[in-house]
Amino acid sequence: MKPGLKVYALGVFLAFILLIGWFFRPWFHGLVMGFYRNPASFYMFAALAAVIVIQVRRPGAAGRKALFPAVLGLIVVISIFASALASPFSNTALYKAYHPSEVTGELNLSTGYIRILPKFTAYRYAIDTIEYARYTLSSGHLTMLNGTPVWGFYIVPDGAWNAIRLKDRGVLFVDMGTTQAKMHRIEEELQVGPAMQVFDNLEWALYKKHYLVDLDLPRALYHNGRLYIVVPYISYSFRVFYTVPRWGGVFIVDEEGNVEDLSPEEALRDERLRDFPLFPEALVREVVEAQNYWKENPFSNIKNLWLHHENQIELIDVSGQGNRQPFLVVANDGRKYWMTAVEPYGKAHGLAAIYLMDARTGEMSQVKFEVPLTGPVKAIDYVKKALPTFDWSQFMAVEPIPVFLEGTLWWRVAIIPRSGSGVAKIAFVNAESKEVKIFENEREVREFLLKGEVVQAEEITGQVKALYSYIKDGNTHWILVVGNRTLYISAADLSEELILKLVSLREGDTVTLKVSEGRVVDIERG
Repeated sequence: MKPGLKVYALGVFLAFILLIGWFFRPWFHGLVMGFYRNPASFYMFAALAAVIVIQVRRPGAAGRKALFPAVLGLIVVISIFASALASPFSNTALYKAYHPSEVTGELNLSTGYIRILPKFTAYRYAIDTIEYARYTLSSGHLTMLNGTPVWGFYIVPDGAWNAIRLKDRGVLFVDMGTTQAKMHRIEEELQVGPAMQVFDNLEWALYKKHYLVDLDLPRALYHNGRLYIVVPYISYSFRVFYTVPRWGGVFIVDEEGNVEDLSPEEALRDERLRDFPLFPEALVREVVEAQNYWKENPFSNIKNLWLHHENQIELIDVSGQGNRQPFLVVANDGRKYWMTAVEPYGKAHGLAAIYLMDARTGEMSQVKFEVPLTGPVKAIDYVKKALPTFDWSQFMAVEPIPVFLEGTLWWRVAIIPRSGSGVAKIAFVNAESKEVKIFENEREVREFLLKGEVVQAEEITGQVKALYSYIKDGNTHWILVVGNRTLYISAADLSEELILKLVSLREGDTVTLKVSEGRVVDIERG
């Protein structure tokens, strides 16, 4: 073949390879982002490749051959040094972009949206309701439904072959504010979604739209009868040999697979996202870890973190529970925050500080405490100590969630079977006094959250002699006669579960009622 034809053929082949690579670029996203986030490593490989090509094409004299290993070694040393400096430079810049604008001593958080149901138990409740062959559930995510935090699980194809052939069937929401299995299923075939393959895969569609970004969790949004997938993402500011992460924007994917790429400002104005957490959860962790780089320049931070450990913190997750910080909390004014509790560096397990980041804007504040407080890891130990006869081989204490009651920090710890099938007990650990309160049911938990104490419920047992209903002020009321007691009950004071139990009662049934402060809190037949 003539030299000109060889060059032409090589050019066509390279163009074909580049075209194929461009089309399938989502498959190479991890590799590309590895170099993009760490440009120093890219420079190293590029320089090594250039040196090798030059040496192969122009071997040169013996002196050049002797110089070749030295040049390679120098490039490697320089690149390793630059890579080692990249993280301190990046984190120092990240701290300057996101650091606490205020220090407060109190958290005005709502006790009406406290997470009672752990993620693992929510998943068991949800997966046990899936009746479709060839379908299963995705891993859970915390999202919002009608302004209330809930667990969300996508109904996705089960298995590699089904992932290619089938579509996602919708989302199953599980109420996190109760120990009961309260679920809301939205069934809608999604044209683009998680766990599907190949061209209807969510990541494929999003990376086709915007490539050099990292995706946060895809959260389900149900708004005005339509199902959306909302995915905040992280982009990067390029700084020669390092990059600095920042909130890049938000993807919205509708049921038909249409992708909208919104800037942070556009996302904050979008009516569909009015009460939705938009700031990337993954970026919150990076920002909190960057608080260790509080000195003015990267070299001072390196010296501090390697030698002095002044004001150094650690973001600690309770191991083996699959639900890491930050936690989404709701304030009394309805604002949502990413809350992260950190401990001091080293073997200490006290509470160093709590960081709050506005879940919509990323505005950051810090809470420090004047008295020593117990952190989340040790809170688990205090719960186990309070239950010395409990069979911990069959149960586990999970998800220490921070709760503020009248300015006092408590850690809410759920005790669940290792199978995840239900909630056995709910414990609260006082972070200051180490006092442990353990509750058997949801009623006691709610009374403690609302009043700071639990009122002992009165039990009324007997036969149902009469049950009458009437409407007053647009609400249903009942008159229930049990034995020699007459109870006046309003639907406004009952959960849906208790209403169903009440209306199913018949004259002659034997029933046990639990009454707290004049309100029926439980109904048991037989």
